[in-house]
Amino acid sequence: MNEKIMAVPTNILLENLGIKNKNFTKVEFSKFTKVLEYAEFFSRNEIENNKNYKQIIPYVVFKNKENKILVLKRTEKQGEKRLHNKVSIGIGGHINENDKGFSFEQTFFKGMEREVNEELWITPPTKYVYLGIINDDSEDVSTVHLGVLFVGHVESAEIKEVENFESIWLTKEELNNLKGVDYEGWTKIALENI
Repeated sequence: MNEKIMAVPTNILLENLGIKNKNFTKVEFSKFTKVLEYAEFFSRNEIENNKNYKQIIPYVVFKNKENKILVLKRTEKQGEKRLHNKVSIGIGGHINENDKGFSFEQTFFKGMEREVNEELWITPPTKYVYLGIINDDSEDVSTVHLGVLFVGHVESAEIKEVENFESIWLTKEELNNLKGVDYEGWTKIALENI
């Protein structure tokens, strides 16, 4: 867990993106990429609980040609203990130093592509649509992370890490009608904004 991950000072994100601790904010992508110029790579152990920084996480909700959403349940074998057994509609993860490109924007997209390809088998073509920023300070795990919300439109996708996730495709209506489900905080926010 001592990888080097991308993070930006929290105060710079809040001031420059106008998110003011809201759950979801529509922000022009060009504004977001300008803030990435303040990014640095830190040891994950060093920054994992440091609220002075937000770790940048691409968060992609996948929809198939039937307009169904890929829904995941994290098993106890999945790495982030704070999210075990929670239901998620987002694929994503940290941007690593190994993702470095010519710019922080390119680094972000290389990291997003790596994360998606680590977790899914996708039938092309894939179209990504950027929606905005998730900033949720209501849970321990989310106070140190900033989500960059995308919808990924695919023909089909399957989970590679079957030991870490259970999966099913559901419509938004079916998702909203589920009872007794423990959703991740970002999933609740994403559902309201896709």
